[in-house]
Amino acid sequence: MTKTYEKPLVIENEDLAEGVFAASGDAGSTDCWTVTQVTTQDWNGSHHVFEIRAIHSSDVLHISSNVDYVFTLNSTVSDAYSEFTTSFSGNTVSVSRTLLADAYKSGDAVTFKVWVKSLDEATTKGLDITGITYTCKHEVNVQGGDD
Repeated sequence: MTKTYEKPLVIENEDLAEGVFAASGDAGSTDCWTVTQVTTQDWNGSHHVFEIRAIHSSDVLHISSNVDYVFTLNSTVSDAYSEFTTSFSGNTVSVSRTLLADAYKSGDAVTFKVWVKSLDEATTKGLDITGITYTCKHEVNVQGGDD
């Protein structure tokens, strides 16, 4: 028996409360979080400690499987780590926060710390995050769509 591909038939019915979406999510966006940082400790014996505070917009609803943050600092970084996957190069630190398919809405908040070290104690104490960018990976939300 030979199997052949048959194109699926898509039928729209506006009277149904739920549906199945054919989309596979998008590559990411930067429209859903407000991200800020504060210094919690400028010297813990080896690192400068930043607390990252991210608040999700109450205007968007989606399932987010990953958020990648990139922090630009005012000096070269010689070490960086967090509870999430972290890498660094030059004066940038990248943190990849993998989520567990949580749905975000209504101003949900996330807080985590990043430990960063520079070439010496004085430079480490003077570290400052001068820029933050992020990409949020959206997934299909079968309960209400994907932004």
